[in-house]
Amino acid sequence: MQHVAPVMLETVKPPVRGWMDIQVRLTANIQVTADAARKRVSVFVGDRIADLLHGETPAMLVSETGVYWRVPVVLSSRSYGRIGPVGAIDVDVETGELRVDEQIIAEIERNAERFAVSAAL
Repeated sequence: MQHVAPVMLETVKPPVRGWMDIQVRLTANIQVTADAARKRVSVFVGDRIADLLHGETPAMLVSETGVYWRVPVVLSSRSYGRIGPVGAIDVDVETGELRVDEQIIAEIERNAERFAVSAAL
């Protein structure tokens, strides 16, 4: 059975109420699978930030700059299991390039630290 990833439209601003009409036509050359994107993020966060972090199942993100896999970054531990999401990293569906900068890394670190303190890891 093939996994169907949800698709997020980053640039759509829905009205507070009333009718909304969205028409989407998308052409993308997906060269990186959702699973490959998850693995790339897991390796990156495990090596660069903390070994208790890993990627989970991504959603497809359509934005003004391209099409990406948005991979949730999750904190887990051997004793507690999955603790919770601490951020996300986008992966280009064509090149596999991670869209990550120092600000995203710092946010993931801060969120992971807050979870770790509250879970007493």
